[in-house]
Amino acid sequence: MNSFEELLERRKKGSLKIYLGYAAGVGKTYAMLQEGHRLKSRGFDVVIGYLEPHERADTTQQIKDLEIVPRRKVAVAGREFYEMDLEAVLRRNPQIVLVDELAHTNETGGKYEKRYEDILEILEHRISVISTLNVQHLESVAEKVSSVTGIEIRERVPDNILLHADQLVNVDVSIEELRERLRLGKIYKKEQSELALGHFFTPSNLSMLRELVLREATGDQIRRIEEQTLLSGKEATLTHETVMVAMSSDPSNAEILLRKATKMASQLSSHCYAVYVQRKFESPTNIDSALQRKLQNNLKLAKTLGAEVITLTGESISELLVNFAQEHNVRHAIFGKSRLSPLRERVRGSVILDFIHDSVGIDVHILTVGRG
Repeated sequence: MNSFEELLERRKKGSLKIYLGYAAGVGKTYAMLQEGHRLKSRGFDVVIGYLEPHERADTTQQIKDLEIVPRRKVAVAGREFYEMDLEAVLRRNPQIVLVDELAHTNETGGKYEKRYEDILEILEHRISVISTLNVQHLESVAEKVSSVTGIEIRERVPDNILLHADQLVNVDVSIEELRERLRLGKIYKKEQSELALGHFFTPSNLSMLRELVLREATGDQIRRIEEQTLLSGKEATLTHETVMVAMSSDPSNAEILLRKATKMASQLSSHCYAVYVQRKFESPTNIDSALQRKLQNNLKLAKTLGAEVITLTGESISELLVNFAQEHNVRHAIFGKSRLSPLRERVRGSVILDFIHDSVGIDVHILTVGRG
């Protein structure tokens, strides 16, 4: 019995396996279907919750006798779309469900906005999931990929979704083979293929994406090794390097801080807290409405990126942050560099300097994100 089957046997909730690729057409869905057939042949109850074959004959042929849970039909602006029917999957209650395209954004009418949220609920019902994901859809790398390729990455998932995965499998083919598949029309139709070869599927773009996948797969292997060490109780807690990012009430550069913090937490296979200290003059009844909207948008972004948002109330910001960090085993604290001049910092005091003075055993990361 291989390791994934062992996980299926012993987990109290469902296990998650993700086939990760560097681009469309590397074979993620094909591999997922093959895994489904292999598990079915060993006696597991396997169904397809959602499949996107993209009219690829090789992929469609792999469905064979796998049961497909009927999809949910959604009408939007006169057009029909089909989504995974979460409730139907839960009613069917299989041991394993195959769910393609983890990063997909659901059309209206469903319980959740994103498919990965559907998957997390399925796991809570002790149903195991095998899914697929392209690396550019991870929130921490989406902006970089967009800037390099010139193509906006709209479908995104927080990096910490990988922490829910019990197995992460890198589906890899050579760049030359992938581009040949594209030329032969095995990925997109001919006219789309010619356009893709000169834009997203250039050798330099694919090389960058492939390297990103290898980094994620390597980080996952390191995490697996750490989980297998014989640590217990207090010793295990001491090795868990929680990350905290301090949110300001004037969060002009919050996005940079949040992306840095959540990426660090992902690399450490750890938890990330976005902590905002609300003083009396910043209460909802006193704070400027435009500033409040900006703050709420950034707190929403923090949740989207996978951070847990914490709001503390009080006047001593550094004391509250230090106490929180000590209580929650924070090992890395991220701050934005103060926009006050050195003289004004001495007069008004510095939250960062006070935090550094009062905290013990915490690495403080100060990011210079511009002056205003």
